[in-house]
Amino acid sequence: MMKNNNIHENTECKKNIDEIFDSELFKVLAEPIRCELIKYLAINGPSDISTISENFTQDRSVISRHLSQMHRLNILNKKKEARRIIYDLNAKDFLAKFEFVVDKIRLLINDCDS
Repeated sequence: MMKNNNIHENTECKKNIDEIFDSELFKVLAEPIRCELIKYLAINGPSDISTISENFTQDRSVISRHLSQMHRLNILNKKKEARRIIYDLNAKDFLAKFEFVVDKIRLLINDCDS
């Protein structure tokens, strides 16, 4: 009977871990160009799509799609200035998302380890 309980606990731990690593944050960061865009904005600060796309080999529409996906997750801020859209790294929310994941992993390690 004890063995079945461990199997159930392991299954529950696996499910919880899968949920963490299937999060939108990891899906967004799984695409290398998105990580490069985050680095670009962290180093260069707020930039419009034209300026950003000049620094990458991908088509402007592809860059724009990636920026929009990261904005939907609040990794990036977006504001309109006249006819330009300016993107900026939302560093506080970006860090908070990582801290949330780390906290969840710590809890799972404690739960799954016992």
